[in-house]
Amino acid sequence: MSAELIHAAASELLVAPHGSKGGIVARLAEQMGCSVQTVHRRLAAVTSSIKPRKRRSDAGDLSLSRDEAAAIAALVEETRRLTGTGTLPVEDAVEILRANGRIEAARVDKTTGEWRPLSTSAVCRALRAYGFHADQLAAPSPAARLASRHPNHLWQIDASVSRQFYLADDGTRVMDKRAFYRGKPGNFTKIADRRLWRYAITDHASGCIDVFYVLGAESSANLLSALIHAMTRREIGTMHGIPKLLMMDPGSAVTAATTRNFVAACGIDLIVNEVGNARAKGQVENANYLIERHFEAMLKTRAPVTSLEEINTLAQEWARAYNATRIHTRTGMTRRDGWLRITPDQLVLAPSVDVLRTLAHTTPKLCRVRDGMVRFNGQVWDVRGIPGLVNNQRVPVIGNALDATGSVRVLMPGEQDSAPIHYLAPRIGRLNEFGFLDTAAIVGEQYRSLPETPADAARKEIDRLAMQVQTDAEVAAARKAKRIPFGGQIDPMKHIRDANIAPSLPRSGTVASIDVPQVVAAQRIEPVAPRAEIAPLNHVEAASRLKPLVERAGMAWTPEMYARTAQQWPDGVPVDEVESWAAALAMPARGGLRVVDGGAA
Repeated sequence: MSAELIHAAASELLVAPHGSKGGIVARLAEQMGCSVQTVHRRLAAVTSSIKPRKRRSDAGDLSLSRDEAAAIAALVEETRRLTGTGTLPVEDAVEILRANGRIEAARVDKTTGEWRPLSTSAVCRALRAYGFHADQLAAPSPAARLASRHPNHLWQIDASVSRQFYLADDGTRVMDKRAFYRGKPGNFTKIADRRLWRYAITDHASGCIDVFYVLGAESSANLLSALIHAMTRREIGTMHGIPKLLMMDPGSAVTAATTRNFVAACGIDLIVNEVGNARAKGQVENANYLIERHFEAMLKTRAPVTSLEEINTLAQEWARAYNATRIHTRTGMTRRDGWLRITPDQLVLAPSVDVLRTLAHTTPKLCRVRDGMVRFNGQVWDVRGIPGLVNNQRVPVIGNALDATGSVRVLMPGEQDSAPIHYLAPRIGRLNEFGFLDTAAIVGEQYRSLPETPADAARKEIDRLAMQVQTDAEVAAARKAKRIPFGGQIDPMKHIRDANIAPSLPRSGTVASIDVPQVVAAQRIEPVAPRAEIAPLNHVEAASRLKPLVERAGMAWTPEMYARTAQQWPDGVPVDEVESWAAALAMPARGGLRVVDGGAA
């Protein structure tokens, strides 16, 4: 019975006028007691043998040239917001370019010879066919897959503000949206030094996760505290040792001299991903998500954490259990079991926490080069392999607490940045047979980038078109110089001024009856304010103003500075002497390594 109904309805649909087919399908669905989608599938099986409509002879032809499509796409892309929204509509872009004489976007009717402008849908079809559509240009570039040879070959570290908690006097608290939002920035300032920052550290090969909490902000001291915590062996925890490679985001903590000196002293090769390319270290980004979901979410169901040590203890317990019980989808084993496959030659054990702390505070000593050798700590060291050294030159030398072979490091200025390059100087008589330094970090063997995608090529092409240049380097220079697209030759308001708008006739109305007040300018007498003398700041007030100025100059505020201030100004610090005295306190930091508090390890 249903087959007869379907065949009858199919025959009726073939001759039904436009607009009545929906009623036929709905009636059939009611008769069969099924959904409209089921009816469409049954009808499709019956009507599939019907000969389809003949394809038009000009189907697929494009009336819009590629140059015109590129110009339209370039104008649309120039209006895109950083969020990817707010672009100029295609129809407006076509009107603007037509009014400026840049494009025609028209076709000639072959039957009448009439010149007709292309519709917006036809323009959009052409943009998509040329690969210039906004959706195609917004497609992200493919990400390259990274691989590690073994555990501790590559670590990734990333800092993130704890999603829910800050440490108050009575314990951790949730940040209430009614008090913490952009309309009340002062509330954020009050808890700035109490915000909980989470450092997630992952081993790229095994996926092992470690987490460490600090207070304040993302700084070099906090970064080194988290890194030292992960590197040192602990009773509770698995991942430890010195990695060969370390990947992190660009930022002030990375560019700090203390961070780069510490990493260089440990023999770690630092990899900093490009700005805006956080997915380069997607593993640690996902680790932050896992910590938020599986650990921090549980903290809301218990008593508030009252100290930094307590939350770090809880975090270590969670990380140990998570690494040991959850199966990693890539390795097919737990993260702990994956890391435990590390071999003795792959595991470089870190020294004690106290030794690691001294690496960031080592003061270089100037030693004179004589016949390719320097004398340091009563011993002679070979510096013949260091490029740029000349005889009788004085170079800064520091001790190497991590090198079991007993070598020192010679600091040489970098080629492109201010961070010095550390060259290992072995003790004379203990060179290996090839002359290589045994503590040199082995960098990845090859770096390959994926081939350029059509979307990348299209973006570059329209960028060059918009900036009216020939190379990508010239595009970057033009963007940096904030050059106006198309050389400022396009008037985006021209089509509005050229619009043929009929004038409107004035309308009659009734005069309003308003009582207008009489306005008289008042005479203002400027009062003469007596000049008040500003009392000097007491030592506590002066310290609160000197501390941020000293830290901005690269020094940490110490009790010794407070004592020097009290000795210099026993009756109080004059207000106009605060900045000059802060510069005098920070003066010893110039020319040497600065002492930075490592934080809790």
